[in-house]
Amino acid sequence: MTTAYQAYQQDSVMALPAEQLLLRIYDALLRRIEEARRALNSRDRARAGVAISKSLEIVSALREALEPTTGAPCVPKLDQLYRTVSTWLVEANIQQSPQLLDSSRRVIGTLKEGWDAAVLSLR
Repeated sequence: MTTAYQAYQQDSVMALPAEQLLLRIYDALLRRIEEARRALNSRDRARAGVAISKSLEIVSALREALEPTTGAPCVPKLDQLYRTVSTWLVEANIQQSPQLLDSSRRVIGTLKEGWDAAVLSLR
């Protein structure tokens, strides 16, 4: 059951401009990857699996949101990066590899930095 506060939070997020929503999505993805890393370090395979699954869902949503019809040269490159990160996340779960999570975090962190700068330049 959704509380009034949860409904308010959801509505406030959905009312964000697209660029702010994208930044929040990247923040959530980075948090999930870090959560998975901490779980692996504490040998909590179940919690790591849940966090990695959530990370994969976010990366999949980012891929689905790409619009190849725009002709933007960044779209195929972003798609490739998202596919690579997805592969690393799956492998991190199978191998219980913090290194693959670190690689994923570095790529996503770099993308987030780029989007942060782009959004800042819009102001």
